[in-house]
Formats: sequence, C-alpha cells, structure tokens
Amino acid sequence: MPAPKLSDIARRAGVSVAAVSIALNNKDTTRVSPAKRELIRQIAQDLGYSPNELAKALAERRTRLLGLMVPMKDPIFFNQFIAQALSGIQASVMRRGYNLLIYSPSGRPGRATRDQILESKFTDGLIFINTRSCTTRDINDTVHGLDAAGIRFTMINSYYGRAAINYVGVDDAALAEAAVRYLVDHGHRRIAFLSSLPTLPTHIHLLQGLRRAMAEAGLELKAEHIGCCNYDQTQAFTILDQWFLRRKDRPTAIFTADDSLLVHMYDYVDARHLSIPGDVAILARANSANAGGLRPRPTAFFIPTFEMGQLAADILIDSIELPEQKPQRILLPFTFFQGTTA
Repeated sequence: MPAPKLSDIARRAGVSVAAVSIALNNKDTTRVSPAKRELIRQIAQDLGYSPNELAKALAERRTRLLGLMVPMKDPIFFNQFIAQALSGIQASVMRRGYNLLIYSPSGRPGRATRDQILESKFTDGLIFINTRSCTTRDINDTVHGLDAAGIRFTMINSYYGRAAINYVGVDDAALAEAAVRYLVDHGHRRIAFLSSLPTLPTHIHLLQGLRRAMAEAGLELKAEHIGCCNYDQTQAFTILDQWFLRRKDRPTAIFTADDSLLVHMYDYVDARHLSIPGDVAILARANSANAGGLRPRPTAFFIPTFEMGQLAADILIDSIELPEQKPQRILLPFTFFQGTTA
C-alpha cells in the first residue's frame, strides 16, 4: 500500500493541498480555521501520514543536518576528549531536532581540506574540534577557509586568535596559573611541565600561565624542566629519567598537560617503583571522563568537555535559526578535584 500523501488528506478533508500543508507545518496558523486544522490533523493521524523530511528541508532551505569535523589521524572514538565532546554535541542535536554528519579526516592531520570544506556546504553548519594535531597555523587556516566559504561554524578547543567566530573552550593560561598557585601553597618550589608539542596552542598558553604564576611567586620555570614528548611513552620516560637523575635539581611536582600524558606519568611511576606523592607530586589538566578511573585518584583541574560540546552545538543551531545573532566566544570554567597525588 502506497504511503499517504498530502493530496489524500486534502481529498478526505475537502480542502486544498495548500491548506493541508499549512495546517500540518504551522500549528498556530490563522490561515486555516481551528476546526479544519483539527480535522486535517486527525485524518493525517488516521492515515498514518508522515512528512517528507527532504521536501520539508527544501521548503525551509535547511537540511537540519550539522557536520562534525575532527582533524585527527587516530580513530576519533578511541579518544576520550573527542568522545566526551561528541556526547555533549549529540545531546543538543537530538534535543533541537537536528542530525549529525561526521566527516572522516583526510589529507594532513590538523587541518580541514578544501574538499571537506566544500562538502560541508550540504549541511546547515559545522562543528570543528581542534585536536592535538592542530597547530596555530592549522587552526587559523581552517577559520579562514570556513569564513571564505560562507559556512556557519562553531569551533571547540584551543583557539586563541582574534577572529569573530563562535567558539567554546577554556582559559588554559588561567588554569596553569591556578595549578602553580596550588603547588606553591603546598610547599613546592621545583615544578616541571610535561607536555606534548611546543607548537600546539594549548602548550603555548599553558606555558604562559605557568611562567607568569611562578614569576609572581618568585620562582622560575627552568627550560630543562619543560618536557615535550609528542605523546610518545618512550620519549616521556627519557625526559622523566633525566629529571629524576638530577638529585639536587629534581622536581618535586610535575604538571601534566592532558590525560594521555597523565597516563604516561602513572606508567613511569609504576615502572620506576616510585610513590605518589611521596617521591613526586602530580597535578593534571584532565578530562573528567577519563582521569576519574585512575588510582590513586589524580589531583586535577578538569575541563568540562561534555558541556563544551553541548554548548557548541546549541550556539551553532542558534546562529542557524537566528542569523542576525552575533558570534559568541565562551570560556567555560574548569573545576578542581582534590585527589591524592598532589
């Protein structure tokens, strides 16, 4: 049996197809009388009518489809930060009546390709998550490419430029300052920083905050106490061995830039038979979805990753439905968890 059409409803209700379309798509319309609206809706229900979403989208000039782009060479669902942000995005998308299209990474990691940008024109807007593959230049090129293509978008994480874009993130420099103040208040003077790559925006801004807060405390973050391991465990172990071999200048506390590095730190402590915080205190910048499973429970400043994704999707949908709305740049507050490692 063929699916019922608007014309079938119109024939039974004794009205025009246009009247049926108006009544079903605008429940508050005054162009069709309340009695006729109710009759049309009842007939549609009796016939089991469901609207043609493609036709509706064409009529509204919207697809109700959002794109998600995550420029990362590794499978994104294994990354806890991405998975948590995606959960927040999905919560908002479902609540607002939209669907999500995920663009698989192609080309060089860290940057949107020209083809991906052009393909995203088939969506109403795009959510772009900056990852640990994204340098400052990559991010600026992506912003320029999306703006030039006239694509509505919201960016998540690690954007520190001045362009007027929709953005959701945290203030990493302020987080690093809070980390130093905490460690100094607990008697630490020799603080080290375990990070990923010196070219990443998050590293740069965490480093600025660390140096600023240590200078205010009359301390110095020495160059030899800044270790970048490119997320490689072997490199991380080499850096940590160098720090711990310095008996007189050995750090008493280490601040880690993210979850992966925190795990490397735990593995190192276990491999070298050290104790936390007896031999070294560990303070982390972490994603609460992942670090909460570690033992001992890490002392950490947690990033609200789920809320970042949720808010980014809401901001993007608002900009689609209210085109006159100005871009919003929102820095969400990080939260402190008093674990037992620092």
